[in-house]
Amino acid sequence: MTDSPPLFRPRTGVARELTLRWDTDRLVPAGEGDTVSAALLGAGVLATSRSIKYRRHRGPQCLAGDCGTCLVRIDGRPNIRACMTPVRDGMRVEPQNRLLSGGPDPTALVDKVFVHGMDHHHLMVRPRIANLMMQEVARGLAGLGKLPDKPPERAATKREHAPDLLVVGAGPAGLAAASTARRAGLSVVHVERIDRAGLRAFSGARIDRVLDSTAVFGVYPGEGIWAAITRTREAEVLHVVRPRHVVLATGARSPMIPVAGNDIPGVLSARGLLALLRRSDLELAVPAVVIGSGAPAREAADALGSERVEPDAVERIEGHRAVQAVRLREGRRIACRVVALAPLPAPASDLARQAGARVRWDGAGFAVVRDDAGRCASGPKWDLWAAGDVCGWIGPDEAHRDGSAVGAAVVAACRGDRP
Repeated sequence: MTDSPPLFRPRTGVARELTLRWDTDRLVPAGEGDTVSAALLGAGVLATSRSIKYRRHRGPQCLAGDCGTCLVRIDGRPNIRACMTPVRDGMRVEPQNRLLSGGPDPTALVDKVFVHGMDHHHLMVRPRIANLMMQEVARGLAGLGKLPDKPPERAATKREHAPDLLVVGAGPAGLAAASTARRAGLSVVHVERIDRAGLRAFSGARIDRVLDSTAVFGVYPGEGIWAAITRTREAEVLHVVRPRHVVLATGARSPMIPVAGNDIPGVLSARGLLALLRRSDLELAVPAVVIGSGAPAREAADALGSERVEPDAVERIEGHRAVQAVRLREGRRIACRVVALAPLPAPASDLARQAGARVRWDGAGFAVVRDDAGRCASGPKWDLWAAGDVCGWIGPDEAHRDGSAVGAAVVAACRGDRP
């Protein structure tokens, strides 16, 4: 059953020739290069999983691989990010964290039984036997998905790298830093967790010599190792990188705007939504409202052709399994099927902190602290640098210039002219 009207329609009328199988038997059309999230949202399937604790309906939100609410089971493998996975014809996609396979989920009764909310810390504390039974049920419900149907068909291969420079992130800053270093003759390994089609949609840049679909998952300063993995439909490759220098250009992500109802399926990141529409050559087919302040919100509203409202003006977002409307404090109700959240982007500094960089609060998130040349940490194995929006959101043009400057500083350091 469709949760909502289809959210998108093809902009150019190109036929959607691929098909995925959703849940038990529903066939969903898709276009070449679509992500699973794009196909499902385009078909009106908004609620694709349940929350871990209370089993609330959840669906794609950030559309950029950051939030984890779009996790689904694909071809028997759990915990796959639907927003990062290109559609393959005939793939089988199932929701996660559901008690029964197919049909209604009895855990939806939680909302009806606990109409005033559930305090699980004090639920059934006494008698002891009831508490033990409740804990067993809770443990059975908690967690992310179930084990895979079968082991991987082939093991991951391993590649060793020892470059002058490792660049993490292929947005404007990362591309500029890597290009500057290569022109100067440095050996560069350049990794990006998003696939090429998604990266082009986010940045609009030409992408050369980038290990796309490759995510750094570990930093080991004592051993001088950065560990990353490439995941594609063909294979998985483990990369062990021992660089002399590292430039972190991980950019910024869209934080959540704290308004009531911001977890209802159909509440999407404006940045992620615009990138999805560019990637798949789609346009909105339903009314939308943009919530946000400042330039990013105004630009998103113009691009989507939607009304924009300030976060403080919103009383709540209405809906259950899908967005229905935005209720304003003044009493006005704006009917819509999509809410696009457009906050000021926050630096994606998690990896930098893991690698030893210091951060500061910049009003939107934690920005990396660096010196005038761009260096943010030094060690016996490598020097760590940061460029672009990870140091505080500056936008694509300034990020490109900053990446070029940091790349030049790395070149100078490699030549012995330590900046």
